Amino acid sequence: MTKNKRTVMLIGHHTHPEIVTGAEKALLLFGSACLDLKLTVIWISPGPGLSYNRAAQMGMDAHIIPFPLLWSLIYEPNRLNEEIDLLKESAEGSLLDQAIAGYSPDLIVTNSAINGLPIFIRQIRNIPVWWYIHETIPQYQGIESLLTLIHSHADLILVPSASVARSISPVNFELAPIELLPYGVDIPAQKLVAKERKSIRINYGWSDKHIVIGWFGSIYYGKGLIELIKACSFLQAGDNPIVILAAGNAGDYRYFQMCMNEAKQLKSAEFRYLGVLSNISEVLPAVDLVAVTSLIEEALPNVALEAMAFGKCIVAYNSGGLQEIVIDRETGVLVNKEDTKSLAKMIDQLANDPVKLKNMGKKARARVVQQYRYDLFKKKIEKMINK
Repeated sequence: MTKNKRTVMLIGHHTHPEIVTGAEKALLLFGSACLDLKLTVIWISPGPGLSYNRAAQMGMDAHIIPFPLLWSLIYEPNRLNEEIDLLKESAEGSLLDQAIAGYSPDLIVTNSAINGLPIFIRQIRNIPVWWYIHETIPQYQGIESLLTLIHSHADLILVPSASVARSISPVNFELAPIELLPYGVDIPAQKLVAKERKSIRINYGWSDKHIVIGWFGSIYYGKGLIELIKACSFLQAGDNPIVILAAGNAGDYRYFQMCMNEAKQLKSAEFRYLGVLSNISEVLPAVDLVAVTSLIEEALPNVALEAMAFGKCIVAYNSGGLQEIVIDRETGVLVNKEDTKSLAKMIDQLANDPVKLKNMGKKARARVVQQYRYDLFKKKIEKMINK
């Protein structure tokens, strides 16, 4: 992008009144970097919600423009081909097409694999599009149509992890350029974290002996909260009382109730649900370790990076981008997916060895400082844009 081309349009895929998804958080981060680089940033959301509000508060020129998405990728895979064809037919003259024509940005960045409409508009308006994909794409019959769309239409594909790159790069495919762009996080001052830890723990009635396990995310099947609760039912009573601290929106109310009912049966740990938090940094200082027990192949969980920046050990299932973030037995512990007994064993060992737990947290923070700082993320974007 030359110096006289200064406008980047970011097109988000999701808005919710209470939460910001990982993909939206990454796009907001991208926008923050562009603002720091003195670029004009236009933000487009398909509806009102928290990510739209944050974009406007950050100084982006934010607009709400309804447009269709490839929801069949998640809910009705057998309709994916049909939905791609409908998206292509609706592109020209759509509200989003009109907005892109009116603002005439120099670059469009679209997030999520389900956010395909900007790709078709690119063909009409001849504006380069970078597709920032935050999902490990499931390999099922018919997915080839989406992979073909991604590689044949995007000028550049951005991925947060090698796990995502592999999932969109089948053998015998003519691949578009793929750039690894892991997320970046701010690194809080250690003295401030220690001060807030003491204050939060006093507020919740926890002593220094309590081992607090944090779980953060939308509560629905596949995100693994019930797996953590079941694992903790195997814990043995030790010298250090254990607390599960969960926060997030009830994405699936039936599943949420199952989790709450399971938590009531716990005898070896206290369970505390905080509801929705605007920012998990409100409680992260008080936590000792963070569990990422998702059954989904997560691309690069923001929650793990944020927790590590606060010096927290990660206990997670060995899948997706978590294998790239967590160094097993050094910055955290990885166990096989759905192996609740092994999960319980690792939590039990760490809960009874606070020194080891703290050392892992220190190494986790050092890893994030070295590889996942926000300024590294911004430098990578600056380098790509200056090309």
